[in-house]
Amino acid sequence: MGIPDPHRDPQFYAGVPLRRFVAFIIDSLIILFLLLCLAFVAGVLSLGLVFLAGPLLLLMFGAVGFLYRWILIVQRSATIGMIITGLEIRDRDGNRMGQLTAFIHTAGFYASYFFLPLLFIGWFLMFTAPHRRAMHDLILGSVVINRPA
Repeated sequence: MGIPDPHRDPQFYAGVPLRRFVAFIIDSLIILFLLLCLAFVAGVLSLGLVFLAGPLLLLMFGAVGFLYRWILIVQRSATIGMIITGLEIRDRDGNRMGQLTAFIHTAGFYASYFFLPLLFIGWFLMFTAPHRRAMHDLILGSVVINRPA
């Protein structure tokens, strides 16, 4: 099948950068809610002692966001935010991502936040390149497209 050609099928890429941003905001709010619930449960179960282990709590919070994104990309080819905004992610062959590819994609997504130049280059590419790819998409050959009808 392959990924859609942006010149022959531009409808797959129309408005994708803005919709990706909206999806990111939605997903961030969902992850924040999950983290607050997890922190509450951990606090209750440990009688508040878990809050003394700040680094462990931060690691747990990071893991929740990573798992949220990775699991949903494998199962649905999109996060909840992407589903709401009508987007989905495909691998270089136009298929849904497998577990390993989704794991690498998610790791690249989070790594771009630790290397801000990569994040800014990715945003620039997303708004200017025909496939609307961010840096981690470009490296893997994946694309985020409007969900086909």
